[in-house]
Amino acid sequence: MVKLETSELKSALFQSLQTTTCMPRGTDKMYDQLYDLLLNTVDRGEGNSALLVGPRGTGKSALVDYTIGQVRNDCNSCFIQVYLNGFVCIDDQQALKEIAKELCPKSDLESLNLSSFSSTMTFLLETLNSGDKGRQSVIFVLDEFDLFTQHHNQHLLYNLFDLSQSKSTPIALIGLTCRQDVMELMEKRVKSRFSHRQFFLFGPPTFDEYAAIAKDILCPEKVSSVAWKKHVEDVFTSSDYKVKTYLERIYNFNRSIGILKNCLTWVPLQMESNSPKINTDALEEKLIEVFKDSKAALIQSMSRLECCILIAMARLSTKHANQPFNLEMVLHEYKEFIAFEGGKINALPNHDLAVQALEKMIKSQLVRTLSSRQSKVQKDYKLMYLNIDIMDLTNIFKTCTLPSSIQKWAQSVLTF
Repeated sequence: MVKLETSELKSALFQSLQTTTCMPRGTDKMYDQLYDLLLNTVDRGEGNSALLVGPRGTGKSALVDYTIGQVRNDCNSCFIQVYLNGFVCIDDQQALKEIAKELCPKSDLESLNLSSFSSTMTFLLETLNSGDKGRQSVIFVLDEFDLFTQHHNQHLLYNLFDLSQSKSTPIALIGLTCRQDVMELMEKRVKSRFSHRQFFLFGPPTFDEYAAIAKDILCPEKVSSVAWKKHVEDVFTSSDYKVKTYLERIYNFNRSIGILKNCLTWVPLQMESNSPKINTDALEEKLIEVFKDSKAALIQSMSRLECCILIAMARLSTKHANQPFNLEMVLHEYKEFIAFEGGKINALPNHDLAVQALEKMIKSQLVRTLSSRQSKVQKDYKLMYLNIDIMDLTNIFKTCTLPSSIQKWAQSVLTF
């Protein structure tokens, strides 16, 4: 009987870990607005468009999939969903082929010359405008939306946004992107046809929210075992529990729910058939491995200049109690170190190289910018935070091959 219950529990946990169709925590208002937007398209024949903007792993795709699923369940009207990914559709021609496969019967595709961009676009526009589908609504989901803006003249985006404003066929266009400056990537004529609706997702704002998401994943609705739910609650509320500490470290570095799910996959994998409990040792080991690989290897491969800039950032974060800083402040801190060394490190940091190093750290999520409202601010003065725990950073620097003076400077971060 115990083995049967454990098997059912494992199955429910694996399903919870693998599902991407759910409403992320804290997105209730966004869900309501996105639901109304899609419902207006499907049920009332309105054309709409919107963008979901946020870092990877914050739940953009999950929110869209969940909302579309709810609209499909609640609405009597039928609609077609077309999914395009910017990594797959490297140009407009490839994107048109994918759209044609979703919208057109195979018999029409065989007679259609898909090698010609103009003929394919003309055929699709006629299909959508003619209402041959009985004015069936179409929902376009463009993942990696920013990559579509790199297509020649942005013909596809222009035509899709233009169709979303027409009265022929109800169309909703939902774009997903990590680029907060996505509006600046669109041409003026494309931007003029966009509704300018943007939803920003930033992931769980606090560790308590992050831990609550972990508990939700481990206690899905299909699990009815009171003993299991109490066991999970005890794991996350115990003050001396190490797994919670490692989860907090990963949260401080990367709030991606995908990484969290990868870590928690070890819970059902290591569960014994006669004892449905979390194998804390195996989970601890997995968390340490993910934490170490994602940060230590990256920092150990950095150049000396990049390490010095990162140390300067850490000193500023400690000195000013985790207040935001900018590149100008970082370079000033670095120059003070050089002056203190009395010329032992005789070269001042090259400004262009410092900017490149900063951009690399932002892409690798070691540093995060304050907000998207700084798009017009000069690079030297954009505010940012260090996205890594100071204690962990100093421990990683101990394993790096650096001159003794820089190594001593790195360890001095903790002395403020």
